Amino acid sequence: MIKSIIFDMDGTLFSTEPIYFECYQAAAKPMGLDFTFELFESCIGVSAADSAPLMKSYFGRDVDVQALHDGCCRNFEEYMQNNPIPFRPCAKETVKYFYDRGFRLGVGTSNIRRWAETLLEKNGIAQYFTTVVTADDVAHPKPDPEVFLRCAQNLGTDISQCIVFEDSVAGATAAISAGARAIVIPDLKEPTTFVKENAFKIYKSMCDIYPDIDELLA
Repeated sequence: MIKSIIFDMDGTLFSTEPIYFECYQAAAKPMGLDFTFELFESCIGVSAADSAPLMKSYFGRDVDVQALHDGCCRNFEEYMQNNPIPFRPCAKETVKYFYDRGFRLGVGTSNIRRWAETLLEKNGIAQYFTTVVTADDVAHPKPDPEVFLRCAQNLGTDISQCIVFEDSVAGATAAISAGARAIVIPDLKEPTTFVKENAFKIYKSMCDIYPDIDELLA
């Protein structure tokens, strides 16, 4: 029986991934670098620290990854101040659906706490979550299961009694490895064979879960 619901944030609750891609592209251009979608796709769902080797492998060992990351962060900060951050389809409604039915809700994200709290507050859903576990709170980011195990602990629920909504391969792998009921809503990157074989369900949109809701919560 499911008792708690955990949501990833970027790409699951919010359609931030295309914005991050544009921010990285803008940061890379003055450095004479072409930040391709192929590179960005490989970094989706992983921490800044874990994406650094991917960028060095792509651009060469001498690339200043920290400068690239800092530039992206500045661009995203500016974007957040001046633009709304869109929800993914039915994400806000789904959060409220589970909250109104008495489930304890958490967020487990690879993002930093400051941005997570800003995005949740800015979009008017922070009050629905009992706990928010970020990259600042764990020693091992996704695809390690620590973020979801800690989230379940904070919710007072065994991880086997949690649904985790995820979009990325790294996040879905973390949820599956943790022992949660992983529901995958892919955003920019298609699931791997491992995710396809081990996720509880895969949907095109969070809007599509409701016909199966009894099965999801059983």
